[in-house]
Amino acid sequence: MDIKALKKISELDVFSLLVFKIIYETGFANLAAKELGVSAPKISRCLTALRLTFDDELFYRRQQGLKPTALAEHLYQPICEFCESASNIERIVCAGNKTNSSKVLNIAVTPIIINSLALSLGREEVMDKLGKVRLHLWNEYSEEKIHQGDIDLGINFGGACVTELESQVIGISTSTSIAARRNHPIWNSGYIDLEEISNYPFLILEGKGFNDKLDPFEIYCRQSGIEPPSISRVTSVSEWFCHLLTMRSFSFMSTAESKVLGSLDDIRVEKLPAFERQKLVGKCLSPEYNIIERSSPYRRYCENSREIILDSVKYLISL
Repeated sequence: MDIKALKKISELDVFSLLVFKIIYETGFANLAAKELGVSAPKISRCLTALRLTFDDELFYRRQQGLKPTALAEHLYQPICEFCESASNIERIVCAGNKTNSSKVLNIAVTPIIINSLALSLGREEVMDKLGKVRLHLWNEYSEEKIHQGDIDLGINFGGACVTELESQVIGISTSTSIAARRNHPIWNSGYIDLEEISNYPFLILEGKGFNDKLDPFEIYCRQSGIEPPSISRVTSVSEWFCHLLTMRSFSFMSTAESKVLGSLDDIRVEKLPAFERQKLVGKCLSPEYNIIERSSPYRRYCENSREIILDSVKYLISL
């Protein structure tokens, strides 16, 4: 085996072999350029590289076009087989990019929108495209689980802390709602005033990376010199719901999530007036929703599924 010749052949790209195949079949370099959508000089450079690699003219000019040499005649069949193999690889890759390789798509989601996202992704027309989706509450182990492949992707606040993961900002919520028991006294005045409601127990549903240290309402109270009767924290939606019912507390929530809980008889949800929301947010940066995932080659879901999830989250946080 001629090692030098083998090395030269191994350096050829698939495109150059496609050029050879088309010229052999048509007899014209300009037809190869047209079929491959490139310029004539590029075809000429590929042909020169082929001739140098095989140390043969490969094609010589005749009135009827380019005619193959004896070596080109022998090369045609194995080059066709190679190009077909490359085409099969491309088809497999394309098919893989259009379907999910795992039967269940696992997503870690901040509790602040987990119910509304479940409703969105659970619609029949969405499930026909995504398949089964299992939502997990985002916690301190979620990033590591994404990195290890136990969870496919995450929707949370802030970028990824694990350097091997990628994160992309999805958007920023521009509204806030308030929730409490339907018979809670905060509803008596007919208008939600931050100073007035600070007289009642306040409940925080933690979202890692957003209000797990200080909630915007805590900051507002400190800056206003207000001392609420109590501030409680929970990390699960079920615990949050029970607290509202039995502890006569109130809480802020995403407007998207309010559409889910607003249908419950014992809970009332109202959108916070824009003026009061501005007082609440103040100079604080609004939380950024991020998608957190592994790099593209390691994802078990296709780009179409990814776009469906992104579109669903974008819609929810725009409400």
